[in-house]
Amino acid sequence: MISPDSNGLYHPNTEQDIIDLVQFAVKNKLQVRVRGAAQSVNAAIYTDGFSLMGPGTNINMELDRMRSVSFDETNMQVTVGGGCNLAWDPFDPSGTSKTDNTNNLYFQLNQKGWSLQNVPDAAHQTIAGFISTGSQGGSMTHSFDDCIVAIRLIDGTGTAKTFTRSEDPDNPFFAIGVSIGLLGVITSVTLQCVPAFNIIGQEKVTPQDQCDFDFFGEGNAEQLSLKDYLSSTEFARMLWWPYPTLKRMIAWKARTMQPSDYNQQTGIPPDFKPNPYSPVFPKLFGSTLPAEAVAGTGYRVIANYPQWLYDIFGNSKDWAMIKPAVDALAPYLYPFMINMYFPMTTDKNPSKQFWDYWNGSLPMDTIEFSNNMMSLVYTEFWISADNARLAVNTLNDYYQSQGNSLVSYYTVEVLGTKRSNFWLSPAYGHDTIRLNLMRFDVNTSADINYYQIFWDLFKEKDIPFRLHWGKFLPPASTNENPAYFASQYPRWNDFLKLRSQMDPDNVFLNSYWKSQLGI
Repeated sequence: MISPDSNGLYHPNTEQDIIDLVQFAVKNKLQVRVRGAAQSVNAAIYTDGFSLMGPGTNINMELDRMRSVSFDETNMQVTVGGGCNLAWDPFDPSGTSKTDNTNNLYFQLNQKGWSLQNVPDAAHQTIAGFISTGSQGGSMTHSFDDCIVAIRLIDGTGTAKTFTRSEDPDNPFFAIGVSIGLLGVITSVTLQCVPAFNIIGQEKVTPQDQCDFDFFGEGNAEQLSLKDYLSSTEFARMLWWPYPTLKRMIAWKARTMQPSDYNQQTGIPPDFKPNPYSPVFPKLFGSTLPAEAVAGTGYRVIANYPQWLYDIFGNSKDWAMIKPAVDALAPYLYPFMINMYFPMTTDKNPSKQFWDYWNGSLPMDTIEFSNNMMSLVYTEFWISADNARLAVNTLNDYYQSQGNSLVSYYTVEVLGTKRSNFWLSPAYGHDTIRLNLMRFDVNTSADINYYQIFWDLFKEKDIPFRLHWGKFLPPASTNENPAYFASQYPRWNDFLKLRSQMDPDNVFLNSYWKSQLGI
């Protein structure tokens, strides 16, 4: 059996290596978990007791040596090793995710002249990690789930199995697709591809009540409602700042280029002249990461203002005179910081226009890993698109009633997602609007207490929701999660029954998932 590295991570080369590790875990009553790009909360990723400083005795894998990409020309399908990144991951602990992109999926697909219809904005995840948490790109037109043809995994008995899509809704394939690492170790995923395409789009920064759609309203002859805008815009993402002295919207949208979109400026497809979407952060030494690190420090300073000033000067004899001025200034510092990076769209500062290859600008956050560089945490609500207007108004009303205190932490990302047939997909059974509440990480307890306000708010307003599996979930002990999950996921009990069959010794269950699932 293979041995772990100095960080305590096992790096299997073959399926047999994984089988050996799983069977060893069963025999010795150990846990098994797999690390992808570590986008999820740590408790959801690793076994109990694991950290890079002290890995413990359980088995934690990274599939960085299982990144194969093979093409089926006849069916226009690609089979991808479970550890293959969608795009470059600069924080890969193995250091094998290459900056030249040659070992990631998107690069190889585009070299082949193929593509996928649904592409997430942040694309450094591994394929297995991405699908396991039900992640999606921002589109109600296309779904990543629809691209998945087959999934191969090693279950909790150490048996390799392949699950293939069919029209039967009871097919276990629809449980495997979003399984949060509880049904087995995914070794490969087969995806249906389409011919490579180009996109054209724009990004505008406006006041929240002056964007191209009616964000809070029912829509009218000149502006679509939020639901209709998301359903009719092929690719879309919004960043909404409801901060009382800011109230700003960044609206990014794109669509597949049509013959009429090509002109002398863009060039024609055989001689395409891309004008990529430009990231927020300028490049220094060929990378945006240094600029993002500086911005992250600045944002954290502003987001925690004026508390850090209180900590420094609170005992000063002059503080009583200074404090009123500090309090009066606080609401205007965060907008000042936002203006540095996201200035308003005006005649002198026109909207960003871009046209590019599909893999160039659809993953617009490819190298802007805000969660790593800015210490961001998230909880992400998935709500039926029919409740889009009610959800954003409920959130906005609460924000404005509470003043600056609850909205001073970064932004709310707004996306749409097409319905899914995967049993534990947060989009199971209906199109959804996604509200991703971003916050600067303080500590786990403080972060959960903050998000608890909003979990309780939507329940109080009787707005049904599901949550992204990889982001903050309510503590199971205080929120009766298993009962709530069962009420929101029609196939919940079917999933749990299959889980007990595929992992009879519970090797993939850590304490976090035991409590969340009520096992």
